[in-house]
Amino acid sequence: MKKLFFSLVALVVAAMSYAQSTLVATLSHGENITMYYGTYALQQAHAAAQSGDVINLSGGAFQAVNIKKALTLRGTGIDDASPTYISGDYTINVPSTDANRLSMEGIRNTGTITMKGTFNSPYFVKSQFYKFSYDDNANIKNAMFANCRIASGYYPRGTSTIQFVNSYVGEFDNYGQSNTAAAFINCVIQPCDRGTNPGYIHNSQLVNCIIYQTYTNSNLSPQLPSTTIATNCVSIGFSNLFGAQAANTGNKSVNHNEWSKVFKSFTGTYSENQQFELSDDAKTTYLGNDGTEVGMHGGILPYNTTPSYPQITKMNVANKTTADGKLSVEIEVSAAE
Repeated sequence: MKKLFFSLVALVVAAMSYAQSTLVATLSHGENITMYYGTYALQQAHAAAQSGDVINLSGGAFQAVNIKKALTLRGTGIDDASPTYISGDYTINVPSTDANRLSMEGIRNTGTITMKGTFNSPYFVKSQFYKFSYDDNANIKNAMFANCRIASGYYPRGTSTIQFVNSYVGEFDNYGQSNTAAAFINCVIQPCDRGTNPGYIHNSQLVNCIIYQTYTNSNLSPQLPSTTIATNCVSIGFSNLFGAQAANTGNKSVNHNEWSKVFKSFTGTYSENQQFELSDDAKTTYLGNDGTEVGMHGGILPYNTTPSYPQITKMNVANKTTADGKLSVEIEVSAAE
């Protein structure tokens, strides 16, 4: 309860400061709270932070910083009325000796993120990304993405391992990386080059996923490689996507022009506000191995972009104190269930 109390205090202070400034980064180190203001506030908070600290970011666009510490970064939510952005390219290179875990939630990232080093278990949740690349010497183990959207590329290298859960992943490519493995659970995936190269998804497992192409108005013939196993998946625009697999269980295919058989509104053109909801018929037709719908809204972690931590949705502060010196403050807080 004490920890939650200090988290709420930090959020309240950030919100009150935000009313007076444009951008606020709130650094929480134990019970100490420090505020930084302006477009470079994230950089300043990162410089002052220690491993394990929490940085809460207001809505608005912050200049990127190369992340070198295992911090918790929290934004307002990618579908919030005033979302948090980290603008520009940056690297993530947490020392392998750092015992804490890097995590990010509720943030839109506009640039390319380059993973470096050999650290373990970064956790990205309910966030939006443009592109991930890996340094040639990077070996990032057990990277986890949940309820995320990755618009334009994920290129792991080395002996890295990644898991995507209830997320959108565009342009995934671990081609030629025999020791890089990925797992996709209840995801929507566009393979490389507008979907023309599903063979670039090597050494992977796809469960309850939707895989599509937008390259042409006809069904494409390329297949997933034999090193990848797909179960209870749906392909759009491929004639035989699952044909190279020794075990082809529960997979189904629809033609290039049959988007409405699967999606409520998505027709292949990605947008940062797309929710990838299935059509009413698809919700009962295309079922995963757990009996729920395939794609991002099924499974045990249905797609939801509301942050898991408390968010201030309403705050009213009286114009002046009462006669006895008290100030009336009304705060409404919400969080994902």
